[in-house]
Formats: sequence, structure tokens, C-alpha cells
Amino acid sequence: MGEQSDLSIGHSPGDEPGKTKTVNAESSNAWYVNMNNGNVNTNNKNSAGRVRPVSATDKPIYDIPLSSIIEAYDDCNRQKRNTDGYIEFSFNYDTELVAVWESIRYGHYEPDFSDCFMRKKPVLREVFAAAYIDRIVHHWIDLRLDPILEKRFQAQGNVSKNCRIGEGCLSAVMRMDEMIKEVSANYTQDAYIFKGDLKSFFMSMSKSLLWEMIDIFVRDNYKGDDIECLLYLLRVVIFHQPQKKCHRKSPLHLWDKLPKDKSLFYNEPERGVAIGNLPSQKFANFIGSVFDYYVTVICGIKHYVRFVDDFGFVMRFKEDILKNIPLLNSYLKEQLLLELHPKKIYIQHFSKGVLFVGAFILPNRIYISNRVVGNIYDAVSKYNKIAKEGFCEAHIETFVATMNSYYGLMRHFNTYNLRRKIGKLIAPEWWQYIYVEGHWEVFVIKSEFNFKKQLKKQIRKGNAKKYLTPEIC
Repeated sequence: MGEQSDLSIGHSPGDEPGKTKTVNAESSNAWYVNMNNGNVNTNNKNSAGRVRPVSATDKPIYDIPLSSIIEAYDDCNRQKRNTDGYIEFSFNYDTELVAVWESIRYGHYEPDFSDCFMRKKPVLREVFAAAYIDRIVHHWIDLRLDPILEKRFQAQGNVSKNCRIGEGCLSAVMRMDEMIKEVSANYTQDAYIFKGDLKSFFMSMSKSLLWEMIDIFVRDNYKGDDIECLLYLLRVVIFHQPQKKCHRKSPLHLWDKLPKDKSLFYNEPERGVAIGNLPSQKFANFIGSVFDYYVTVICGIKHYVRFVDDFGFVMRFKEDILKNIPLLNSYLKEQLLLELHPKKIYIQHFSKGVLFVGAFILPNRIYISNRVVGNIYDAVSKYNKIAKEGFCEAHIETFVATMNSYYGLMRHFNTYNLRRKIGKLIAPEWWQYIYVEGHWEVFVIKSEFNFKKQLKKQIRKGNAKKYLTPEIC
């Protein structure tokens, strides 16, 4: 079921939803967490009541329908039907889904082996890819956790911009730009920008503290009948150590180049969540929301925005920023067991601009960052090699999706000449299959090569079989 943990949860019989409850993240500290407003504090007390692991029995422990697993399977499959993982899993998907359903019902679900590899862009990074069956379990969790997390983010003023529908890099950049305009009264008054970073955020998260806070948050906010199953799976996922059950897919020498505080292999067992897994992103946003509350409510900083571990705020006077920095760092260390990255603290007058989440923001204009531009060139080079090898048609959808992702970001900034320049670097083989709409804005697959369009067309004519595989027919 995952590693057992020496945790204590102080849930007294009189506890009510929304009230402050005592939780113990470490043997010497008792944590007081109000999950309605995100406030956390400790006063060195111990709480009682051990968390007992669920063991397998001869009767089902969790009464969840198989249809809920199928729903999670369908949710997981979106945008993944062309991946190797989906194709391999689909051969025995029915047997696998029933097997994982049974393992969950009887309380003996255990994550399978992950694939671990190194990403070189934009920086060297360790990534874990969960087995496909575990991704389905992750989506089962997310279908239940995400709605209550979203309510929390909205109640906090939408200051968190990552891993949320309708939010992203662009909304984070635009929010920073709006804040600068508001505080500087449209560039007519002095205003200063602070930008900070949470040091080794994913690797530094305390699993014990995360579990305690998630447990309280879910019990206070989730209303589904399957709440105990949700908590069971959350606990398994949080305390799972993928570094002890994985296949390394990258050369081992790459780990020698990675700082020790950036890898789970060198981490304390009680610390860190795997980069690359869906729950890890949601856990990071959840922990971040507690920090958001401290910044915006306790410190009273209104013009604030966060994207994963990058955050920034704007204030009229530099002295006010300098006053708040030690408070923020102290709170992170004492309450969330995190810290500000000492080498990534930026304070500057708005007229000097700020590099934030892939864009450089200046008064009345925004430019794309050099790093993002470099990534675009690398992507074009990669797909041009595919074109030269004669495999354009097999990669049309991924090529168009990649280009539209970059161009979708760029077209919001002063990048017309750059978009045009990059477009001219695309190998001529691709233009047999695609075209561009607008002023270098959107890449579109030509109708005759768009499988979905052709399938719909044939369905209307009653002749869809020739487009389907024998298995589907």
C-alpha cells in the first residue's frame, strides 16, 4: 500500500468542518491547520490518534463502482490515444481495469513500476512517468479532488495560475502586467516588482505534512460517498516512493550532473514528490495555496500572482518589499518546511522590466523570453528531421499541436516577425500537409490529411468502415 508513516491526527469528537484541527507532521511539532483559509501554525505540542494502514481482507473495504474506474480510464485517454502507453495498455484494458478496481476495493492497491528519465530542456530535470494503470488511478483521484481544489483557488482570488483549466503561463504573465499597471497608476508613479522562487519545491515537500493537510481539506470539503476510498488512494500516492520501483531510461551519468537536491534518488524518504505525475502537480498547487493565503491575507499583499514555484508581487515602495521578504522566508521554513531560493530573489523598478514565466514584461510591451525562443527552434529542428526521414504524415497531429502551443503563446506578444521567421524555417515537406491561418497565427491540417474530418465525412455517407481498424469494426 505504500510506506507506512508515523503520523498523528488530532481529530477530536467535537471537530467540525471548517474548524481548526490539530495535526502532527513531525514528532516534535503539532500543526494547526485551518483548511478553509489556509492558515498553518505550530506551538510544539503532540497530538494523539495513530493513522492505521488499511490491510487486505476477505471482504471489500471500499464500495466503489467499476464504472468510476472506466470514467477515469476515459479521462486518462484524452489526448493520449496515439501514445505507446495507451496502445500497449488497450490490448488488455478490460482485464487491467477490473484488476485495479478489485485491488482498490480490497485495500491492496500498490503502484506499479514507473519509467524514470532525464529531460534536458529547459534545464536538466528528473521526470517519473507512472505506469498507465497508475495514471488511471491518478485521474480517478483528480476527478474528485480537482473540483474542491478549484473552489479553493477561486475563493483566494485566482492568484494561482498553474494546472487549472483556463489558466496557464499566459494568464500569469498578463496578471503580472496588470498588477504593474495598477500599482504604478498606468506607469505614472513609482512601483517595484518582487519575484521569488521556492527552492527545490517538488523535492522539498514534506509528505507527512502534505498528507495531514490533504486529509483535513478533503474531510472538510468533499461530499462524495467514496471519501474514504479517495483518502486511501491519496495516502498511497503521497507516500509511494517511485525511486525504489522504477526503470531508468536515461544514461546514468546524467544523474551525476544533476544537483543532489533535484533528485528523489538522493532525497530523504519523507521528502519529495515525483515530477511528471498528475497528483504531484495538484499537491504542489495545494501547498502553494497555503502560502498564497499567508502572502495575500496575513501579509496583506494584494498584487500577487503565483505559477507553480515562481511567484511575484508589486508594491509602491521598495522598503515594503524588503520588510516582507524575511517574513515570507520564515513562514516557509517554519510552517511549510520550504524556503525561498536565495539566488533567485529579484527586486527592481517596473521601468527595468521583469522576466516572468517565459516572458519579459516592460511598460506597454511584452516580449517572449530567449529560453522559449530557443525551445521553439529546437522543436522545429526536431520535426524537420522527421520530415527528411519521410514520416510527416505519421506525426502531423503532434507537429501541429506543438507549433500551435508555441504560436498560441507568442501571438499575444510583439512577435509577428519572429513567428514569420520561424515559419520560414519549417521544412517544405510539411507544407504538403498543413497551412497557416491569419498572420502566422494558427497551423491547420489540410482536410484530406485530417483523419477526424475524413471520418466524420464518411460517417455521414455511411461508409466509415474503411477508416476504422478491423478491431474497431
